[in-house]
Amino acid sequence: MSVERAHETLDPPAEVFRPRAHGPAAKTVVVAPGRRREIVRRLGQNRLAVAGFWIIVALVFMAIIGPSLVPYAYDEQNLLEANEPPSGRHWFGTDDFGRDVFARTWTGARISLFVGFTAAFLDLVVGVVYGGISGYVGGTTDDVMMRVVDLLYGLPHLLSTVLFMVVLGPGLFTIIVAMVATGWLGMARLVRGQILQLKELEYVQAAHALGIPSRRVLARHLIPNAMGPILVNLTLTVPAAIFTEAALSFLGLGVPLPLASWGTMTAQSLVTILTGDTWRLFFPAFFISLTMFAFNAFGDGLRDALDPRLRR
Repeated sequence: MSVERAHETLDPPAEVFRPRAHGPAAKTVVVAPGRRREIVRRLGQNRLAVAGFWIIVALVFMAIIGPSLVPYAYDEQNLLEANEPPSGRHWFGTDDFGRDVFARTWTGARISLFVGFTAAFLDLVVGVVYGGISGYVGGTTDDVMMRVVDLLYGLPHLLSTVLFMVVLGPGLFTIIVAMVATGWLGMARLVRGQILQLKELEYVQAAHALGIPSRRVLARHLIPNAMGPILVNLTLTVPAAIFTEAALSFLGLGVPLPLASWGTMTAQSLVTILTGDTWRLFFPAFFISLTMFAFNAFGDGLRDALDPRLRR
């Protein structure tokens, strides 16, 4: 089968190689705009995925401008206004220190989303590099690298995260490091599986035959063609990181006071179930749930749009 024929029958590779009339072999970049338009079209037909996408955009937008919409700082205390219900003065009410819950909610959104996106990005980088090398090199290298992954994978993620937090001490940076310490394992296994499949395809064999360096084949052709499942996994990693941060806050290992995150606000407001000041618990818990719904809905829609078996 020729390289061009392989390019037509398989999921389109990022590039197809053709030798020059003179000198060393070179690549010819083949762009598949029709494929991208098809993905966008199918994603747009999934109303739940579109709703999830716009919810994510709205949450990020409000995290940026939300605290500036009210004349209160997130840590400004006024005991005379403690535990006021939502009103025109305090849109989401106040907490037991008289702090504005609206300002704290959107300041907490900055921290929660920052933790989620940063942890997901670092999981992506470490997992793609580790899994890509393991799957591409194969042999003994693959066996050793994946045994390390299997060993770490046997540790409960939340337990290992808590242990890192206890050793390193509380703090925003510590939370991210603790989550990434074992959070990249799933990404590495996913990438390795994709690379093992792709490296046997004809266009990869053609690249080797033309003398293209292995690192270039991996970085320019194998990883880009595995990006579909990687992106889907990435959209599911963000809410998982936010939920993990919330769980750490319940254990007293969240961001240090007076910083606010949705997790710490929920943990501090749990007592309001008994006192009746439930607005303090409702808003952070609602936005945690909304964020998880949005990312999961968008991730499911993206998976369906990228799956060639679902094409009509």
